[in-house]
Amino acid sequence: MNRTLFWKLCASVALGTVALVYLISEASQYVESRMSLIADEHKQQMLQYRDQANVLVEAEDYAALKDWLVAVEEKEQTYVTVVRLDKQILVDSSYGQASRVSIRLGRQIDWPIHLYQDNPLIDLPLSVSGISLVFELPDHMLPGRHWPLIHDLLHLVVPLLLMMLVSLVLYRHLMKPLGALEQATRRFSEGDYESRALPAMNGRSDELGRVAATFDAMASQVGGLIQTQRHLINDLSHELRTPLQRMELCLSAEKSPVSPRLQRETFLMRRLVEDTLTLAWLQNESPCLRLEPVDLSALLEAIADDSRFEYPQHRIELCMPEELILQDSSERALNLALENIIRNALHHTPEGGVVNITVTVKDDGCALWVKDQGPGVPEQLLSMIFKPFFRVDKSRDRDAGGFGLGLALAKRQIEGMGGSIRAENLPQGGLCMRLWLPVSSAQ
Repeated sequence: MNRTLFWKLCASVALGTVALVYLISEASQYVESRMSLIADEHKQQMLQYRDQANVLVEAEDYAALKDWLVAVEEKEQTYVTVVRLDKQILVDSSYGQASRVSIRLGRQIDWPIHLYQDNPLIDLPLSVSGISLVFELPDHMLPGRHWPLIHDLLHLVVPLLLMMLVSLVLYRHLMKPLGALEQATRRFSEGDYESRALPAMNGRSDELGRVAATFDAMASQVGGLIQTQRHLINDLSHELRTPLQRMELCLSAEKSPVSPRLQRETFLMRRLVEDTLTLAWLQNESPCLRLEPVDLSALLEAIADDSRFEYPQHRIELCMPEELILQDSSERALNLALENIIRNALHHTPEGGVVNITVTVKDDGCALWVKDQGPGVPEQLLSMIFKPFFRVDKSRDRDAGGFGLGLALAKRQIEGMGGSIRAENLPQGGLCMRLWLPVSSAQ
């Protein structure tokens, strides 16, 4: 199995770790060496002390030299003295180099200071041969005062930041193709069956690239099946609608005892074909509805009047504003959706029952409730009733002329206008359809 991504991650982590250790070590040594040097202003101060001592030594004014040393010690809070070093070679080396060796009591002023030892002695030679000003470096002149903090920063904070940077690079390297795959999956789930993930991978051939290729193969096959199924439904609906209309006309002209039954069955079949054709059109074409101002109150009043004529044994109660203008809506789609919802409520409400329709305006939208007094729907099936051809009681709905398409059509038509719909059971029994529709900001 090709494990390109695995070896990429291994190489990245290994090289990153080695580079991190090397860089931290080099940076620590460099910073420590730079911080081990005495500051320039402290060097200048000690050189001034050397010049002052040199003047007193050349004048051989040792009393003044003693007073000066006491004053410097009190000022700097350290040990200062002037010494003469007499070099006497007891045994010379075989190479004869000892006479050229510089023998000193302390460190030169330009030498680096070890940051982990006590205050060193600084040897400042005077103009008189063999005499030096020996100066124990005071605390305030010690270099590397902030070295412990910088050491912790170099060994804790800097590695943490570098590892976070490496993690960010690896994360982006992994998440970029995963993000492209997620977007392709989302577009596919939203109905874009031409969506593919591999073109966004920039030619990757690792594990993620193979996942994208597998997804594209699956999307191509599933998308083709879905499109074929939708075209088949669409074509069948077109082909069946005209012959059924002709059969209905022929049956209406005949005077046979079976004609009413055949005519009713033909009518139901034509309704099924027309509803299926409408549903296929909404799903396949994703049409943009012609948006126009619609008076929701007037539309509901007209639907209620028609429903009262069709269901004379039922009562319809309306509670809504006298006028409610939906600025960006579709009268045809909204009329079909509300008709299906209200007829469904009347169909499941027993004779003598009441269907309540309430409309309230809230901010930039309006809420519409359609409540019936039917048996309701089992809780586990509430989300299923908006699917095409789904019926809670298939035998009863079929006998009443239902095919499970009304609520599916209503849902797609309402969502096409930017609204939403959901169903819930009422505590006292019955089903409530909750709709939300956008209105103008003026409302």
